[in-house]
Parts: sequence; C-alpha cells; structure tokens
Amino acid sequence: MRPYPSELEERVEHNGRALLLRPIRPEDTASHRQFLARISPEDLRTRFFSGVRELPEPDLQHFTHIDYDREMAFIAQRVDGAGAGEILGVARACAVPGSTAAEFAVLVRSDLKGQGLGTLLMCKLIRYCRQRGTGELWGTVLAENAAMLHLAEKLGFRVRKRDLNIVEVALDLNALARAPGSR
Repeated sequence: MRPYPSELEERVEHNGRALLLRPIRPEDTASHRQFLARISPEDLRTRFFSGVRELPEPDLQHFTHIDYDREMAFIAQRVDGAGAGEILGVARACAVPGSTAAEFAVLVRSDLKGQGLGTLLMCKLIRYCRQRGTGELWGTVLAENAAMLHLAEKLGFRVRKRDLNIVEVALDLNALARAPGSR
C-alpha cells in the first residue's frame, strides 16, 4: 500500500479562511465523525441515499483508512482560529477495477453549503484524477439534489443516465485534458 501522499497537501485561502486541502488519513477518524455530526439528516440522505444519521464504526473506518493506490479522499481542514483542525468538507474518488474510471462523491458541512467549498474540493479531485490517468469520473446523484446537479454541470459533467429518482453524471477527463484552458 502506498504511504500517505504528503506532496498532495495544499494550503489555500477560501472565503477569508485558511484551509488545508489534503488526503484523508486513518487518524482522521474522530474528526471525520465530528464532521458527519454537523451534516443535516437531509444532507446525509442525499449523500448516502438513505436515512442514516450516524455511520457505523466499520463504515467510518472504511472512509478514513483508504488505499491511496485505488482511491483518494481530499478533506478541507480549517487551519486558523478556534476551529483549527476541523473538517469542513470531503471529496473522494474510488477507481473502478479493470477500467480507467473512478466514482466520485462530495460532502460539505451543512452550514457551509453554497460557499464554493464543494467546487474547491471537486476541482482538486479532478486535477488529481487527471494526473493519475483516470479517464472518467462519474457519480450518482438523487434527482432532487439540485445543488449537486448544478455543481456537476458547472464542472463539465454531463448526464449519462436517468432512472426514476437517480441521475448518473460523468466527466470525460481525457476530453477535458485536451480542452483549451482546462482545469
């Protein structure tokens, strides 16, 4: 298993906050639990497609103990003020075995939605996936999740499939890499 990729850490200023965008680590389990506690039940439902209120410990371990060769999860962590160290959002991609595709997911703390944090995290994830040679990034979104569908559209994702209340969106990273001025 690949060691923690510290070279992917990036300090940014976002809406007057100093943030560290970095890969998630196993020792983030407790702060990830605290992060999830600040997500509204509705936001958890739109992310996990069910009425989960708290993730069981094995799921939490799965989200924080990742194999950096097959998946990546970037967190936005506050580095200034009284809330230093807290996780504000996470974007993740998991490679689809036997292909150059990866499935993505993003979640931002409920009280910080609509401030561009999801865009910031997704742009970092897209850059990372392109550099790793991922050809396509895709995800499933509840059709009622207008904010996520808007974010996906803004980032260049296209609707690939609609089934009842689920929308599958995809971004062709190979085409994106050829586009002038690509991210």
